Amino acid sequence: MLILVALIPLQNIYLGKIPALGAGLNFVNLMVIAAFILWKSNQERSIPSSTTLHYPVYLFMGIYVVSALNGIYSLEELPKGYFSSLKDVLLPMLIFFIVLNSVRDRRGIVAVVIATLLPLAYMFRVFYAQFSSVYSWHYSDNMRFVNGTFMRLGSNELAAFYAAYTFLVILLVLYIKPLRYRIPLGVLALLNLYSLMYSQSRGAWLAFLAAVFVVLYKTGKFRVLLVAMILSVSAPMIVSMFPVSVQERFESIFAEEEERDSSANSRFIIWENALEQYRHSPLLGVGYRVFSKLNQYQNKDAHNYYLKLLVEQGPAGLLLFILILWRSYKSSNELWQKATEPVFKALGLGVLATVVALAVANMFGDRFSHYPLITYFWVYLALVLRALAILEREQQETPAASVQARSQDVWRMFRPG
Repeated sequence: MLILVALIPLQNIYLGKIPALGAGLNFVNLMVIAAFILWKSNQERSIPSSTTLHYPVYLFMGIYVVSALNGIYSLEELPKGYFSSLKDVLLPMLIFFIVLNSVRDRRGIVAVVIATLLPLAYMFRVFYAQFSSVYSWHYSDNMRFVNGTFMRLGSNELAAFYAAYTFLVILLVLYIKPLRYRIPLGVLALLNLYSLMYSQSRGAWLAFLAAVFVVLYKTGKFRVLLVAMILSVSAPMIVSMFPVSVQERFESIFAEEEERDSSANSRFIIWENALEQYRHSPLLGVGYRVFSKLNQYQNKDAHNYYLKLLVEQGPAGLLLFILILWRSYKSSNELWQKATEPVFKALGLGVLATVVALAVANMFGDRFSHYPLITYFWVYLALVLRALAILEREQQETPAASVQARSQDVWRMFRPG
């Protein structure tokens, strides 16, 4: 399972260098099937009864299946890879259950967190190699097409990856005391921030800034938050500290309508078309992957995941998605408040930041149905729920038994510094 987790964002390897298996299957799919069989073959690995997310996730998966059937009924000709793409949407949620039931203790949680950190240096290497080939002092559209290891996705998806998960790395640096852990974690955090800065994705920048504000608020850093708010008002002064290409891209956020680039203008047109299509099918939606066929503007999808769910799956899909985000936020916040151990504290607050970043990023496109991007959200969420189950179990034990259990399977990095 750890190899599977580490491999997920490296799409350029398992799609570009490992032969496909046919029928829309690839090496990662095979590993997921193997992990699923291993989980089901071990009867001791049961879903924690305290989990508040598995039923909403089951329903969300079911909504996607119903929406796909609706799409089959609605479309005269199915888009290429229709069932394969549906499989890829459901895959991260299946991995959520696999991780939730495969990780049993603190050592397992740390091992999975480390597995998610392993690909980051290689991801930066690929990003930097691609970015160097198109770099220029001033912003150019070529700089927006650097997709790193996300072979079948785009730069916006890669940027959303960094916006969503970098905060966890930063918080691990802040919470873990031994230098032998902090130094490599700090390097990874800097590599991620560099990639995020040069991603040229305005939506990802805004998502990361939203996570910054929420983390400062949750940690009680009111003075820092106040300074950050003042600085955000004086954005031109702060932006001037960044490279010229980043400045020019950031300033386009506030451009007048006639000065907006085509990617910004197209979103408004697409959103209007999506709302118009929703009015024709307000109960169940038009069906999975149907809107892109109905959209009069270049056959593109909704460029807003909330709107995409509403128009394709109806209100039920949208409400379930919001419920999943809300319960994910509550669970991660609960872990952050209850935990005393550094990694659990970092995990709780880091996943909380991830939820906020994804909630914002999905306003600017679909950042929730591409498994190289979204799988780590489900992995971290499973770890949060498992950590909560561990803490709840230990609270029910006698103090002596709890201390003995911790001493037997805790790594040194878990000891409060």
